[in-house]
Amino acid sequence: MLRIDSIPALWRLIERHFEEYLACLALLLMAALVFVQVVIRYVFNSALSWTDEIAVYCMLSTVYLSASWAVRERAHIRVTTLLTSLPQTASCVLVCASDAIWCATCAVVCWQGILLNHSLWQQQYVSPVLKIDQKWPYLVIPIGFGLMLLRLIQVYYRWIRFGESILGRGAVSERIDGGRA
Repeated sequence: MLRIDSIPALWRLIERHFEEYLACLALLLMAALVFVQVVIRYVFNSALSWTDEIAVYCMLSTVYLSASWAVRERAHIRVTTLLTSLPQTASCVLVCASDAIWCATCAVVCWQGILLNHSLWQQQYVSPVLKIDQKWPYLVIPIGFGLMLLRLIQVYYRWIRFGESILGRGAVSERIDGGRA
């Protein structure tokens, strides 16, 4: 039975590791399916038709969930040459402006993913091998970009509320955040 005092710990675990655990699970499943397919193909001279399709769904899920996880960790690639050459205030404004564009992009792609998924609810489209209705795998687009958007908002909330870095860890973040992290 779930105790009341364990709810904050459970919430903290989900908040810190949700995308990480799901992406790792999808990656492990994908690797296992590809391994099984290789063994069956080269050892038994046969093939399983369904493993490739599920491996693709797992790969797409891994990509979108890992992108959201990277937002939380501020691990996306960012060219920092300009940031280090500008004054601290200008660097901070540039980071905030680029993240605002990123937020807008996430919101647009999330909305377009919702519209795409809505159209798949209107008109059925099934996968060729497993006959899976494609509205389910395509849900990863709005979920992934929605999670990225929420994680970006969370980064700025933590920056404003707790003084955490908006760039993660490192010399560039210390310079831009002014040692607030």
